[in-house]
Amino acid sequence: MGMQILWLVIGLALLVKGGDLFVSAAARLAEFLRMPRVVIGSTLVSLATTTPELVVSVMAGGKGESGLAVGNAIGSCICNIGLILGITAAFKHVEVHPRALRTPLIAMFGFGVLLFLMSFDLRLSRWQGAVLVAGGLVYFIYDFVHHARDTKPADVAEARAIEQAVAGRFRWFQSKAGSLVQFVLGAGIVVVGSRFLVDAAVNLSSELGIPSIIVGLTVVAIGTSLPELVTAVTSSRRNVSDLAVGNVLGANIANLTLIVGVAAMMSEVSMSRATQLLNFPAMLAVFGLLLWMLLNDRRVSRKEGVVLLVTYSFYLCALVFLAAGLKK
Repeated sequence: MGMQILWLVIGLALLVKGGDLFVSAAARLAEFLRMPRVVIGSTLVSLATTTPELVVSVMAGGKGESGLAVGNAIGSCICNIGLILGITAAFKHVEVHPRALRTPLIAMFGFGVLLFLMSFDLRLSRWQGAVLVAGGLVYFIYDFVHHARDTKPADVAEARAIEQAVAGRFRWFQSKAGSLVQFVLGAGIVVVGSRFLVDAAVNLSSELGIPSIIVGLTVVAIGTSLPELVTAVTSSRRNVSDLAVGNVLGANIANLTLIVGVAAMMSEVSMSRATQLLNFPAMLAVFGLLLWMLLNDRRVSRKEGVVLLVTYSFYLCALVFLAAGLKK
């Protein structure tokens, strides 16, 4: 078991570093294209930061461990709001513009409810996975085109601010060629790290007698959500917190559609009733809590950040009890 934990840590470390390189390169490439902040946050960067989840899901699905893939996606959605936004807001309140985020908020809720209804018979079939993937692609294409049309001169300055927030340390990587090289390098590291992570997670869950979906909901979900944490913290420090919230919402939509959909298309997903009744309502409850905070005063304050962290802590405790019950 000690070796599996070591490989798990190595995989997580590679995911964090690869995700950091990948996201910073993606943001710079977006700046070269003069994309507005909300486009970068809710589409390109959110897709980039969910690359670890996607690679993990593909590899887990290929091994017949679709439960790990789905657990990773659902757990990441809860982690992105409870832990990522919670930490970000606890250090510095996050200002948002609800009107700009109205579409991703509605889409996130809609896809969350759809997935919950689809899984009510405790399984996700291949055709349901295809529906989710198609829905995700339609959303991201629409969101990208819709906002790209509305690009204003002020958006160019915002994009440059984002580029500075997640820029690499070496000057050559600031160029287009350097950004492309970093983009590919980061993606490669993510793939390697995901391979180590999936293998270790599957073996560890088997040795401990815990369902793989529980491992996906906890360790793997937190690990693959670390790129979102890096993006959220840096963007908040640079006073471009719309990127942090837009990234989280976009990442959650990608998790609910592309990540879960790909996993289900590769191998039909099955889950226990206890797992379904805990995690899907928990996910929707966290979505509702975030919506209430945003509509209340158009920001996530430090106190509300602490509330999110406490909520996530209670969720993890509930998962521990569920895992103990399933093990018996």
